[in-house]
Amino acid sequence: MVDIKKYGITPVGALPNENQVAHFKLSRKVFFHFGVNTFTSSEWGSGNEVEDIFSPTELDTDQWLRVAKEAGFRLAILTVKHHDGFCLWPSKYTSHSVKNSPYKDGRGDVVREFVDSCRKYGIKVGIYISPWDRHSPHWGKSDYNEYFNNQLTELMTEYGEIHEVWWDGAGSRDAVYDWGLWEETVRKNQPKAVIFGSMGAARHIDFRWAGNERGYAAPTHYASIDLSSIIDEIRSDLNEGKLGGEAYIPSEVDVSIRPGWFYHPDQDGKVKSPKVINEIWFNSVGRNAVMLLSFPPDKRGLVQDTDAKNARLSYECIQKMLDVNYFDNSKVTTDGESFTVTDEADGESFTVYNASVMDITLPSPTLVNVFSLGELIEAGERVYSFKLESLDNDEPKLLFEGTSVGFRRTFRIPEGEYSRFRVTILKSQGTPYLRDIGIHYILDFDDDSELSSGGELVRDIEWSEDRRSCVVSFGGIFPFNTVEFTIDKAVPYRVYAFSGQVFEEILSGTGPCVVCRTLPSPILDSYQIKIEAESKISAISVRLK
Repeated sequence: MVDIKKYGITPVGALPNENQVAHFKLSRKVFFHFGVNTFTSSEWGSGNEVEDIFSPTELDTDQWLRVAKEAGFRLAILTVKHHDGFCLWPSKYTSHSVKNSPYKDGRGDVVREFVDSCRKYGIKVGIYISPWDRHSPHWGKSDYNEYFNNQLTELMTEYGEIHEVWWDGAGSRDAVYDWGLWEETVRKNQPKAVIFGSMGAARHIDFRWAGNERGYAAPTHYASIDLSSIIDEIRSDLNEGKLGGEAYIPSEVDVSIRPGWFYHPDQDGKVKSPKVINEIWFNSVGRNAVMLLSFPPDKRGLVQDTDAKNARLSYECIQKMLDVNYFDNSKVTTDGESFTVTDEADGESFTVYNASVMDITLPSPTLVNVFSLGELIEAGERVYSFKLESLDNDEPKLLFEGTSVGFRRTFRIPEGEYSRFRVTILKSQGTPYLRDIGIHYILDFDDDSELSSGGELVRDIEWSEDRRSCVVSFGGIFPFNTVEFTIDKAVPYRVYAFSGQVFEEILSGTGPCVVCRTLPSPILDSYQIKIEAESKISAISVRLK
């Protein structure tokens, strides 16, 4: 982290802490979703699963981390306890754990294997532990805070250095948690760890949710944000942030390489292509956020070959682009000054441009299609808007116009041979401090397909006793725009889509008996809907058409 006081820089707005800057440098992280859901082919467990169901036959965390290493990930997060409450370590505080499963005759510890593999391959360790516990009789009661803290303490004290703790917000909107107690446990035992969280955890976290599970930050995306936007989970605010917001809490953009977070055999043909993963990188890392891509190991306990291959090909493509920076040999003139600063954490030195206009001249016309800017975020986010122009002709030609920059803003421009560029900061709070200028060329993949669901999505229906309401599960995260169902009378109905945190209303009306409604635009990132009516419901269909 740069000590800006050494360079006479006055900070503006909310500022990052040292751990946040370190995690921005990681840029891409990997998630491994593995647990009892793997063996029930579900996304959310009920908490009633028998421990015997957890029985991987070839579990190999070394294989997971080799996949991660080859795909360029520098931190890995494991779901050590999902909402079902099943623990992948032999916790002393519950019987619902790997110690009562057939895995290694009850002597296994998946968390231990995972952290050992991370260290073997030089990858930092992250722990996902869900505050929502559908198995524990303590959940929802006052003693749950201590119960959860006991499990958190096991993880923070028995597995060596941890660099991230991930608190999922699902199921916890109305829960009363002692976030301060849990934060203290993390900070005291793992001072280098960042905490990811949402809603009530807002005052205790370092990274936030980006408001969707599709892997996309908004084109305007600031790390700064008002805490109320996190507490109230205003998704548009989470996705955009706020320049001048009261807290510096950047986002991790989480997305699965498959439609679902956990493994489902029928999704083997629906793995995101390398080109789609590239676009996720541009729309997460390239938009001032951190990319978090999830892999679901299968029932054997292995990451599938297609998942590994596609992620590796995407990384190799992005890395090949970044390895050649045509800015390095350019001539730069500005309306301000430039100076060299040193990052105290890693000893890296780089140039900072204290300027609103920067003219860049390459040695010769060069074929490029990608441009990158960064701010010295230790001095605060400052840029409201900017533009990039080509100066190769008589009149400047606009190539890109944007808003936020932050730690890194990487964007595509029209492919062509360029020799002169101009970067203009149109509006900023305080003087802008620019760094990490990049001019690149990416040779992208021809295959731009990402298999979508197309047909019928309904996998499972959970009915109320009177069949006037139901929750419909898809078995994965799919886009849909059409909902059809039958009610035996022309009565009022409402339809809700699950956002990843809560059910949000998407349709309402009054019969006819057969309801078939097409939404104006697809719901892109849901895996459940809920239907409520004042009469019995039947014959449900959900699809994309």
